[in-house]
Amino acid sequence: MGLMLETRGLTKRFGRGADAQTAVDGVCLHVEEGRVYGLLGPNGAGKSTVLKMVCGMMRPTEGEILVDGHPWRRDDLYRIGSLIEEAPLYPNLTARENLRVRTTMLGLPEERIGEVLETVGLSDAGKKRAGRFSMGMKQRLGIALALLASPRLLVLDEPTNGLDPIGIEELRDLIRTFAAEGITVLVSSHILSEVQQMADRIGIIYRGRLAYEDELSEECDLEALFMDVCRRGAASGRGRAA
Repeated sequence: MGLMLETRGLTKRFGRGADAQTAVDGVCLHVEEGRVYGLLGPNGAGKSTVLKMVCGMMRPTEGEILVDGHPWRRDDLYRIGSLIEEAPLYPNLTARENLRVRTTMLGLPEERIGEVLETVGLSDAGKKRAGRFSMGMKQRLGIALALLASPRLLVLDEPTNGLDPIGIEELRDLIRTFAAEGITVLVSSHILSEVQQMADRIGIIYRGRLAYEDELSEECDLEALFMDVCRRGAASGRGRAA
């Protein structure tokens, strides 16, 4: 199985000189085609920065990103759908109208609107304005926007934030459906129990570095693994500082 996404020595520093802060330090991810990859790490570890570089929202300081075997280029954004932070919604427009804005901008056929609304379970949203949607409905509409251009890679940053347990379960099932249909999903989350149930492979980032990457088995105690990786990362960090 080929790699849909690979990063080599991916690094991001903010600031210059002595004041420079390294947010991402030499990260090498291996995301296989048609699978769900869970990117884990404590708050502030660098997960969102990695995803923003993959989606073209930030430029790497060093390293490279490969998409489907070739170096990342601007055209790849048509292959990458993303939901980073809050969904970019027009609150006074309906779900269908929000999607129509995007299809018009991208020159996509209007029939895609009905297809993605059905995919995310919003076909019956009707004339309700997006500003009055529940958090779960907003997340679903954000994912619908990301799916409009039929991406091969879907990048989701903490998609379960603000969702109730039912919403989380529905979103998890939806993400597994995408993988079954051949869409590669890269998802960051701090809810380990959800990642355990949806991911095929995981990477754990600690203080900007990829501290662990491997297949995720059903028998794995992900919480214990996560805590062990973070403790070892903290210990090695103290060793370097000393």
